[in-house]
Parts: sequence; C-alpha cells; structure tokens
Amino acid sequence: MTINRKWLVASIEQKTNHEYWKTIWNYDTGFMATKVLPERACYLSIMNRTEMPSFDALPQLAADIRNQNRPRPPAKEITFTLVRRTIRDLESYGPDIFSMCRGLSTYVGYEVHEPQFNLGSCLKLDVLQYLALTYCHNENFV
Repeated sequence: MTINRKWLVASIEQKTNHEYWKTIWNYDTGFMATKVLPERACYLSIMNRTEMPSFDALPQLAADIRNQNRPRPPAKEITFTLVRRTIRDLESYGPDIFSMCRGLSTYVGYEVHEPQFNLGSCLKLDVLQYLALTYCHNENFV
C-alpha cells in the first residue's frame, strides 16, 4: 500500500500467481479506480465514504494485516454493476487514476444494494481484509 498524504490518495495492490489488481482511492476527489489484469480493464466509481475506511485508518489496517497469523474475511462489501462508458476526460479523476487507467478498457461502476437484475459474472477483491469490492457485469453488459 502507498499513501500520499498531500493529495489524500491511497494505492493498494495485490499480486498472486493467478491475478493482479490495483485500486486507487482518491479521498480528495471522492473517486476510486480499480485496474484488473489480465482483463486489461479499469473500473471507475464514486467512493462510498460511509463504507470505506477513513484515510487516517489505512496505515493501521495495513499493520493489522501484517500482524495476523491467518487471513480473515472482509467486514464490509460494496457491489458495483459495470457499464461500458466513454470517459471524455480521464484526467479529471486525478493524475494517479489517469496514469493507471490510460489505454485500458474503462467501465463505470455503479453501486447496487439490492439488484433487481441478474448481475452475471462478478469479480470479488479483498482489500486489506476490511472491504470486499465486488464488480459485476450485468446481463446487458456490452
């Protein structure tokens, strides 16, 4: 995890043999973006500040994970439905999100609480064993 206190931006990534993802949370603009490989996709969404950990709590969450003997499931989950949308000005989301998402297929994620439709295939990412980010392609996903 990387934290930029000046710009209020946190960058969290996970690399395993099977997957790589990186999420950037911009507490200043209120936007977050997640890059998922090998899909070569970037998901943009508005941060739900009531569900997300506070910016100041992030270092402690990272320390808690390092001190644990075994992983625990995330305490919270946010689910997004993805829509392919042309982003006219990716730079408006901040320089970190711009540099991460530039050149990738970009989708907008809208938070859903009780979906009224089939979410289809979903990808669930465990962030700091605190928050699960679940990104779903709805049945009309193009």
